[in-house]
Amino acid sequence: MASPTWSLSDDERHTLEAVLDALLPPSGSFPLPSQTNLIDRFILERVPASDEEANLYPGLDAPRLQALLHQLAGTADMTVALADLEREQPLTFRSLWSLAVYGYYSRPETIAAIQRDLAPAYHGAPLPHGYASAMPAWDAEDALQMPHSPRGSFLPTERVGRVDLSKLAGERRRP
Repeated sequence: MASPTWSLSDDERHTLEAVLDALLPPSGSFPLPSQTNLIDRFILERVPASDEEANLYPGLDAPRLQALLHQLAGTADMTVALADLEREQPLTFRSLWSLAVYGYYSRPETIAAIQRDLAPAYHGAPLPHGYASAMPAWDAEDALQMPHSPRGSFLPTERVGRVDLSKLAGERRRP
């Protein structure tokens, strides 16, 4: 990701930390979102400076996020304020929530907590290997993994055709 072209003031950062902590309250050994580098290493890199730029989070560019943070600053109960935001501005809330969730679960501290508390084999994104490290190695001698009589075969797409069902006994023709 490119370096961010905009930044947050200390007050905006403090409010965003409170928003993230209210959106994703931790349990077990999971860290608070504000204790990760979520803002600098995820949010600022993905929220564009202006809406003219490609935006994965509709309705949430830098000026709109900063305006939202000013609106939420000093809120006594951030959970209630976020519930109001969800009801009054669902698109903005959904974008903020998506940004928070995707970012939080990409952080190394969160991945480590998932491994400790939930799934030791989980290794985070990218997941090209899935849970390969937790699966036993391939055993060609195992009849379930390597049947002695081959089943199925590959057929290129261009050779796929309709099957004539008229010759099957008891099969009714469909309109």
